[in-house]
Amino acid sequence: MRQSERLWHLAHKYHMGMSFHGLWVEDTNLADVALRIGADPVSGVGCKWTDVGAGLNPSDNTGIVWMGRLNTSWTQIVVVGATPFDPLLALSVGNRRALEVVWTVNGVHDVLYAVDGNYVTALSVTRPGVRKGTDPHALDRYASDLQFDAEDSSWESDPDLLPGWLEYSAWEETLSNISDQDLVDDAYESMPSRFRHLLELSLNGYSPPIATCITSALIVVGRVTGRELDEEWMNGLHTRFVIY
Repeated sequence: MRQSERLWHLAHKYHMGMSFHGLWVEDTNLADVALRIGADPVSGVGCKWTDVGAGLNPSDNTGIVWMGRLNTSWTQIVVVGATPFDPLLALSVGNRRALEVVWTVNGVHDVLYAVDGNYVTALSVTRPGVRKGTDPHALDRYASDLQFDAEDSSWESDPDLLPGWLEYSAWEETLSNISDQDLVDDAYESMPSRFRHLLELSLNGYSPPIATCITSALIVVGRVTGRELDEEWMNGLHTRFVIY
């Protein structure tokens, strides 16, 4: 596995390869954080990631957040499901810093950075050098040596590329040129067994340049907060809140 993709693969391990919504705020008072994102601060339930949806009916709530202290200064929040809210500014009120990283099947959103109730920077994750905001370069020192380019092709010659990915990509390319859907379906039915794991990754949002862009975005967050998303945190006991 390429080091430049490692945090996408970590997200995928926890079933977040296709979509992810992460928030980080410079505040370790979980009740305070919960209140600012619209959750009842006394409704929190301690749980592991594997049990984050236990006992809940998705039709009965707007969304779920799972949060815990990342270190002595920051709280990390994973939004579960499609919660239609934008709490970044509220999180940053009170001269706090806050960050947001989101990707879905429709693409990777900008890294958003807010301070004291104001958007400061929107850093494009897929278009190199694109920055917006009142201080568009505020995250530049955290983004040095990272790759933000969805069109990058340097992965094709990377010796650490997933074994078989080039061959699989070529096979997929031949299918994209076939107009007969029956032939395409037959090809998937009889696809080489060595491609099945690669197909699963592809269906879950994987491509080398996008995995690198996403990893770069999460590295920026880790550099700002002092700790990256990691297995130790994901395997820990944190607090679930429901937002109605």
